Amino acid sequence: MLGMPSSLQKRSRGVCVVGAGVSGLRAAGLLAVAGFEVTVLEARDRIGGRIHQSSQFDVLMDVGASWIHGTHGNPLVALAEKARSTTVACGAVDSICVSNGDWLSPDLARHYYVEVWEILQMAMEKSKIEFASISDSEKMMDFFRQEVGRRRSQVAQPEAYEALMLKIVEMWGAFMGNECENQSLKNLWLDAGLEGDNLLLASTFKDILTSILLPVVNKAVLRLGCEVTRITHSPMGIVEIDAADGFRGSFENVIVTAPLGWLKRNEHVFSPPLAPKISNAIRSLGYGNLDKIFIKFPRAFWNVRVSETNSYHGDEPEEMVSPSFPTESLFLRPEYAPDTNPAKWRQEIISFSALPAPFSQPVIMFFVYGQWGRHITGLVREMQQDSMEYYRILDDNFRPYYSQLPNYESASPNCKPSGFLSSDWQNDKFAGYGSFTNQPVGAGDCAGHFEALREGMGEDRGIWFAGEHTSPPGGLGTVTGAYWGGEEVVKRIAHRYKLTIDI
Repeated sequence: MLGMPSSLQKRSRGVCVVGAGVSGLRAAGLLAVAGFEVTVLEARDRIGGRIHQSSQFDVLMDVGASWIHGTHGNPLVALAEKARSTTVACGAVDSICVSNGDWLSPDLARHYYVEVWEILQMAMEKSKIEFASISDSEKMMDFFRQEVGRRRSQVAQPEAYEALMLKIVEMWGAFMGNECENQSLKNLWLDAGLEGDNLLLASTFKDILTSILLPVVNKAVLRLGCEVTRITHSPMGIVEIDAADGFRGSFENVIVTAPLGWLKRNEHVFSPPLAPKISNAIRSLGYGNLDKIFIKFPRAFWNVRVSETNSYHGDEPEEMVSPSFPTESLFLRPEYAPDTNPAKWRQEIISFSALPAPFSQPVIMFFVYGQWGRHITGLVREMQQDSMEYYRILDDNFRPYYSQLPNYESASPNCKPSGFLSSDWQNDKFAGYGSFTNQPVGAGDCAGHFEALREGMGEDRGIWFAGEHTSPPGGLGTVTGAYWGGEEVVKRIAHRYKLTIDI
């Protein structure tokens, strides 16, 4: 171990971690094991941040993050295996309901979906190579439209090809928590994820989160219900923390892992003000919203095998009915819901009936984001989730889509929802009123913004930042990114002390 500067040798290695999400827990665990005195302050009465589960439907379901994005080089894959978590690999989507309610054949749906991703990969490559020359005002969709038009002019395509491709690509909005028209082409390369399938956590993130928490419980101090209200860098080189519950403390280093959305609304917490480049990064980067609507049915009617007369084989027990409907499906700009969705916002669902036992459930989950997400969560905000009004509003808004599923019969009790569950991250102040970071048109040099946040003000003030918004490329906006963000800040603190920490 190398020697430390005398100015640091005389100080205790006290570190305060603000936030007990994945990033904060990973950073706190590594530092505590390395011998630092670590205190974790969490505003909520629980750990996990934007990872959280509900048992309203009698089994745990992730109402926040639920994916491991990419398998190649992803540390969460090993964590999931160690925790014996159950995952479901989701590759190319082959279940697409088009605007008039018809379903594409699986082969055709997969063909178009794969081609859409092929063009997106081309756009990412162009973004990476030509970053410096691409205008800050250029949209990803500008490139996509041009490429689709070029392909149509060079190769004989069906008449509906162009319109269909432009509808399918709107699924990118779920990845940024905003309409895809807002995605920057210049910075798109930063969204290139890891190779391999995306894994859906059938058993939820609970066990993975518990494994990340373990070293914190054993070697650090964890304080829940402690909302930090002031972070002050004193002339003596110490960072002072004040919290709403009366907690006060002084630390050599403070790692702020609050979401980007929180930082956008709370720059006033820092004294003196944040460095200009950090403030500019916080204001320039985008912050998207993604929520979930779960609908439970008495039976997964969309999986039930039917006879030639379209009648149910209702005498077969649920466990004997083999899932025949895919895990993931897209509903493209619906024209059949003019009363509740005149803007034709697209839908995307996960069928929990396709999950392996014991996690298979007669549940359909809708992803809602951007304008549609703000609209639908706003309709039921503050309502009791067991009230008739809550049920009526959500059923009115989602019946147009679940009624397009195979075997739906309006008169069947199996096709009538038995319950609804909705998240509302965009009304959660500790989540920053949203879900994850994105790169909108007009954001400038996002790579520079992310690097400014990774550097923080540690060397000058002992104040650092960590989270999915400080991840290296490949993890931005994901749980993996948050995990990496925690590791990244530990490396920088170790460097400050001339230490080597095994990660």
